[in-house]
Order: sequence, then structure tokens, then C-alpha cells
Amino acid sequence: MLKSKKGIYILLPLVVFIWGAILYQVLDAFSDDDPVITNTTDIKFSEIKTVERQQFEIGAVERDPFLGTLYRPKKEVAKKPVIIKKNPITWPSIRYKGLVSGQGGSKAIFLVEINGADQLLERNQSFSEIKLVKGSSVSILLRYKGESKQFKILN
Repeated sequence: MLKSKKGIYILLPLVVFIWGAILYQVLDAFSDDDPVITNTTDIKFSEIKTVERQQFEIGAVERDPFLGTLYRPKKEVAKKPVIIKKNPITWPSIRYKGLVSGQGGSKAIFLVEINGADQLLERNQSFSEIKLVKGSSVSILLRYKGESKQFKILN
């Protein structure tokens, strides 16, 4: 760098000039003097003419223009959807009464009322086609004739 006073004499006026130019631009942008336009000419627009398009129809394709072979559309066979009606499974009267022992582990025993009779069931144990899949202290999941259903505890 410049270590003498000559550097100050050169750089100080340059800095003052740059800051002055910046301040002039900012103050000029906020001034109220707007330029006045003196010559204004009227502009006339001509009307745009619209042309109605010709209507045409595309004919059926009879032959392939590139291969020269006849065009035969593929026949689509409409398949009827197969509707399988399941007989709704009527579940027996089931009420979950609570967890007897085990705190939800693999050896937990659950008290379930099936058709008015209380049954003690463990996981994966069945009683009259009703299998206890999983359970907790809040709810159990039972499977009957391939259909699963969740039962919550009674208050």
C-alpha cells in the first residue's frame, strides 16, 4: 500500500466523489420534479379482421401409409367383472371383559364373554371357531371364519 501522504491525497478525493455520486442518485430518485412530456400523438388502432376457418372431417383409416398394408382394428373383448357375493358372517355375541393375568405378554389370559358364557382365552387359543389373535388390556382381536374383528373392553 501507499505509506505516504500521497496515498491520502489520491484516495480521499476518489472516495468523496463516489459517495457524492451515490447520494446524488438517491436524492434525485426522491425528488418531486417529474419530466414533462410535451408532444403527445393520438394512436389509432385498426380493426382486426377475423377469417372463419373451414370445417373438415377426418375419414376412417383404411391402410397404413408407410407399410402399405390394410389396417384392421383389434377387436376388444369386454370382460364382465366377476362379482363374488360373500354371505355376511354373523358373529356370535362377544364382549371383552378384561385382562385376567399376564399384563399383555405371551402368557396373558383374557376374559371374553361368548354367547353369554364367560371364557378364559390365551393368545392363539380357539373356542367354537373363534380364535384370539392378539390382545392387550384395552382391546382384543378375534378371528371368526376367516374374518377379523377388534373388540374393546367394557367399562
